[in-house]
Amino acid sequence: MHRQLCALKDILRSITQLEEAIQETYHVSLTEAMVLCAIDGGCRYAHDLADDVGLSPSRLSRIIASLERKGLLERKQNREDRRHWQNQPTEKGRKIVLHMKTEGIDIPPALESIMGTSKNESF
Repeated sequence: MHRQLCALKDILRSITQLEEAIQETYHVSLTEAMVLCAIDGGCRYAHDLADDVGLSPSRLSRIIASLERKGLLERKQNREDRRHWQNQPTEKGRKIVLHMKTEGIDIPPALESIMGTSKNESF
């Protein structure tokens, strides 16, 4: 058990390092980056996003509001069902997602095997 706890500590430290690098490079949190990536992948409605990213609806609501304030995301009412809102990246949001795809962030070594990346790949 001790060995697993120490490995978990290293993983958590690496996630913190990854989040700091994302924040410094893209000015978004790790969770905001994951939401942007999920939306870019076609997951546009809040209930789908909550499941895809693993967030509670209230936490997701705060993340979406933060992305809207940063000008990275906009919400549009569904024309067919006005009770639902579709989330989509703004031009600024699309540029950040494109930069994440093309430039990325170096993955801390403790996360490489978990994420299925090698030392030459980035986030």
